[in-house]
Amino acid sequence: MAISATADSGTMRILSVLALSALFAGATPTKTSDYYKLSSIERIGTNLYQSAKAIVETRACRHQPIDDEDTLLKYLGPEKYEIVWEDRSTCEIQRVTLGDKLPI
Repeated sequence: MAISATADSGTMRILSVLALSALFAGATPTKTSDYYKLSSIERIGTNLYQSAKAIVETRACRHQPIDDEDTLLKYLGPEKYEIVWEDRSTCEIQRVTLGDKLPI
């Protein structure tokens, strides 16, 4: 039994899609729930930043926010976070305090 050329190319397309799906199956997509917006963040000390609703302590971060820069707090895993700045640079976070009433 002979397979026609159109059926053969269709089968190849399906196999290609299945192969790509298998490659990307292990990749974890970025979810919006992995990010928390930190509005109007300011540097208040060495490795210490304050936004409207959070205080963030970083490790060796020398980024100087410009004009109350907005940033994203990215969840990386249990007790692991980083700041994603507007210029797409990142800083590792040591500790985050969230809440309406901040100590500073």
